[in-house]
Amino acid sequence: MSAQHEIAYSNGALFAWSGLVAGQALVNFGGDLLGDVPEDRIYRYSNASLALLQFGVILAAVLLIAKHGGLRETLALRSPTSWTRAATMGALLIVGMMALFAILDPLLQAGDAQKLAPEWDPNRVVPFAINATVIALVSPVVEELTYRGLGFTLLRRFGPAYAIVVTGATFAVGHGLVALLPTATAFGLGLAYLRSRTGSVYPGIILHVLFNTIGVLAVVLAS
Repeated sequence: MSAQHEIAYSNGALFAWSGLVAGQALVNFGGDLLGDVPEDRIYRYSNASLALLQFGVILAAVLLIAKHGGLRETLALRSPTSWTRAATMGALLIVGMMALFAILDPLLQAGDAQKLAPEWDPNRVVPFAINATVIALVSPVVEELTYRGLGFTLLRRFGPAYAIVVTGATFAVGHGLVALLPTATAFGLGLAYLRSRTGSVYPGIILHVLFNTIGVLAVVLAS
């Protein structure tokens, strides 16, 4: 690929990615503001179906945008420069996020805003398990490929700090919840910094899966 074609691809891909994340934010904010989100949505098949549809469309778009630059390179699908460094940074980020959430949640009620903490219903274990899998596995993988994979790579030419801040902010806005913005921004910045220091999207995926799994378990334990 010539330098001219590479610049044209980068500009076009960045424009497409920007439209993708903006669309995701509008859909999520619109759904929260205009829709009547049921309190028991984590027990509903329809919630899992809609989430899988949304993440499927996003993943397809990410792969389509990234394929011209090579999926492995563009999405940072490679081993980190150091698994030890990645594990250390990940542990610090998890502890920091737990502390931040404990401080901010009583003020912002972010947990309640997500409407994922109804009373435990043992009669609806299957839909709960499906929704939990979407939250704890599907969501982290797609979001990491979208923001720390494709987004970070496309923004890196403006400098690592710029890529960290923009992907962190768009990640937070993409969730569509005002109450969640401070903690989601902090988490997004941390994940982007982890991506910049390790050169890989894998540590972020693992950490994101762990973080969301803790959140799902908290729903069960708090019920």
